[in-house]
Amino acid sequence: CKSGSPPLSNNSANTELFSSDEDSSLYFTYSGEGNELEVSNLHYEVDTSAQIPWYEKLSEFKLPWEVKGNKQTAINNLSLRVRSGQMLAVIGSSGCGKTSLLDIITCRDEGGRMTCGHVLINGKPNTPQLVKKSIAHVRQDDRLLPHLTVRETLCFVAKLRLPSHFSQAQRDQRVDDVIAELRLRQCAHTRVGNDYVRGVSGGERRRVSIAVQLLWNPGILILDEPTSGLDSFTAHNLVITLSRLAKGNRLILLSVHQPRSDIFQLFDLVVLLSSGSAVYFGAARDMVPYFTALGHPCPRYCNPSDFYG
Repeated sequence: CKSGSPPLSNNSANTELFSSDEDSSLYFTYSGEGNELEVSNLHYEVDTSAQIPWYEKLSEFKLPWEVKGNKQTAINNLSLRVRSGQMLAVIGSSGCGKTSLLDIITCRDEGGRMTCGHVLINGKPNTPQLVKKSIAHVRQDDRLLPHLTVRETLCFVAKLRLPSHFSQAQRDQRVDDVIAELRLRQCAHTRVGNDYVRGVSGGERRRVSIAVQLLWNPGILILDEPTSGLDSFTAHNLVITLSRLAKGNRLILLSVHQPRSDIFQLFDLVVLLSSGSAVYFGAARDMVPYFTALGHPCPRYCNPSDFYG
């Protein structure tokens, strides 16, 4: 496994991120100190028997203390490091451990045990208290109130999440900044909606979920498969938005299931997982040459994430 912390990618795709004058300015760049996330020699096991109902365990006429657990390795000896200004994508096939890794980093893991290794945020072990102060986590499912408009949703969250010393004018300004940053002006007064209530599009709803977390201006943003369920054009625009946020001195970590080649080129760093182990970690632009040197060249016109994932 290739490891280390390579420099930012200089792909030409990363330099042409802005389609208009409005998009070319970051409305609020993260002004805090640089952040660093480090995962070192992480080994994580999951007790699969914990997911089996108790009455099924007893169906074989065994007493509760006679039922043995079934341990399965979710993450195996994984190491990586990412800093502010970088976007790291965790890629791989279904069940390779992408979501498990994000849950471990954000202290949301359940039914498992870390047998060795550690996760450090700015040199400190990740505790629920530190994660709450440092990391914004966008889950795969959009948990939003469908009958509120985009602006009403953000204003509601601003009242709950922003510090009490913020005046109403400061809260409104923060909402305006986030709406502008995530290009939500055109749908600011449209209902969020869901499968039963007509509202914004799927890509806009996903950007609203990101905006909700971005309101308190976190330095680290973690997203679990943000492009799932989106068409290729919308997914590409969403990753461009995340790349812009990373260039605003933020640390972006996301999981993606076999991204398209145009999306793959936007990533600074990539970690390719297979059965919980890191097959590759390094700059996205170096992944194909790395496997080519090992005797596994990617065919011409083939998507690297499809071929190696």
